[in-house]
Amino acid sequence: MRPVLLAFSLGGREIVLGSYSTFYTLAWLIAPIVGAWVASRRGLPGRRVWALYALALAAGIVGARVFDLFIAGRFYAEDPSRIWGLSFQGFSLYGGLMIATFAGIALARIWHLPVWRLADSAVPALAVGVVLMRTGCFLRGCCSGLVTDLPWGVTFPMGSPAWSQQLLSGTTGIFGFMGLVKPVHPTQLYEMLGAVLLAALALWLMHRHAADGVAFLAFGIGFTLFRLGNGFLRIRQEVITAPAWFYPVFYLALAAVMVGLLVWRARTGRTAAE
Repeated sequence: MRPVLLAFSLGGREIVLGSYSTFYTLAWLIAPIVGAWVASRRGLPGRRVWALYALALAAGIVGARVFDLFIAGRFYAEDPSRIWGLSFQGFSLYGGLMIATFAGIALARIWHLPVWRLADSAVPALAVGVVLMRTGCFLRGCCSGLVTDLPWGVTFPMGSPAWSQQLLSGTTGIFGFMGLVKPVHPTQLYEMLGAVLLAALALWLMHRHAADGVAFLAFGIGFTLFRLGNGFLRIRQEVITAPAWFYPVFYLALAAVMVGLLVWRARTGRTAAE
């Protein structure tokens, strides 16, 4: 755990780079570039695609905040200024992804770009974004998992969110005040690994000349179901006000829609090839 990535003085002023905010910023900066590079390698106009991805990302950031208003209403009720605050807290990944997708589709229609090929090209960018964001989470110690006896469990230090949760829940008893922290599931690392493996599958499908959209949908289905399973291993934050059943139902419904689209795209591509 390393919440402060770098601290230095510049012109008599102390500059502190937090791990969480730094890696989130890197994700937002690098992901569109990666997506545009992949798209250009697949015959799409790189600059125009970069602009599309960047604008879709901006829309997605707004969508992530709006979606989080429903998911974690208590967080904003405590301080309404957080609704429009510029901190890196208060974003729901899938709210951002959905709004970014809709914005990307609209821009692709306006600029006459192939929607499904754009979606496939965005998969490596999505994986890079997830890896960078979850790296920030891991270094900060947030979004951690439940207590585990598995050999790869991670023990965060005293003062970490995991320590606070275990202390408040009585998991560590009086020894928690002395600094005892039990190992937890590294759910941040699980999500990073899932994103990388599913992106590799998507790239393989593209290499095998699968119909446009198949790679993106395969990644989307796999990652959504992975998030569903990983969610059962994560600590439920106190600020979350959405009912416990919301995310499982949401993920399963979204995965079902993408399965239908995948079957349709696979059949459409096969018919076109014939």
